Amino acid sequence: MTDKAKPADILFAVLRYSAAAVCAFLLWTFLYTISLNQINYGNTIGSAYCTAVILLAIAYPFLRKKKPLRIAAKICGGILAAFAVYCAVISGFIVSEMISGTEKAVAVSATGSPQTVIVLGCQVLDGEPSPMLALRIGKAEEYLAAHPDAVCIATGGKGSNEEISEAECIRRCLVRDGIDESRIYTEDMSVDTTENIRFSNEIIDMEDLPRDVVVVSECYHIFRGSRQARLNGLRATGIYPDPAPVIKTMPSYWLREIFALSRDFFFA
Repeated sequence: MTDKAKPADILFAVLRYSAAAVCAFLLWTFLYTISLNQINYGNTIGSAYCTAVILLAIAYPFLRKKKPLRIAAKICGGILAAFAVYCAVISGFIVSEMISGTEKAVAVSATGSPQTVIVLGCQVLDGEPSPMLALRIGKAEEYLAAHPDAVCIATGGKGSNEEISEAECIRRCLVRDGIDESRIYTEDMSVDTTENIRFSNEIIDMEDLPRDVVVVSECYHIFRGSRQARLNGLRATGIYPDPAPVIKTMPSYWLREIFALSRDFFFA
């Protein structure tokens, strides 16, 4: 006669398989992004993590039958759960900036103070913006059109696989969209977000541009961009385009951003 399942065991099973279901969806998004040759720390480590969660969820009923295996499974589960909690905490900072950034930018612009819009660079493909960069440019153009006193710094150097620098691509697209070229400055030497902001700050100092800045990037990226700007003594907010067009690749870049923020917090 089999024992009745305890409520705690049922709850644990529900949580275990719910986590596996979430990880199965995330694993699909990671593999989808990898299939587009967009390979990064987010989707490689994310794929390994999700696979581990799924395998542990499936294997646990068998592993629990022997004490050494049960202990090992619980230790592994604890490590995986701790990583998920850590990601949730860092994501809280990101979401906070997403919620408040646009409101702050609007509040500053309402004062009538001129602003400097910093567009963070992203990959250029055959001389044209990648889908993510195109979204950033579109958001910057929308903001610049609505705030004629604002100026813009287009950022990003030229990668080995790019025909032109990211900054030049941003500049060309903004001019093509009707933004006066005299309002656009280019920073074309940076290779990452930290340099995007640091070199932009140097341009702000040299050209005596407004130190109230609006950082334009994806929703998951504006916390780090705004934080770097504040560390450079700028008064920063962040705005982002509608994420819907790139929603399937976002988990990869969101997780990569968590690793980048962790590096900044602990090693910068």
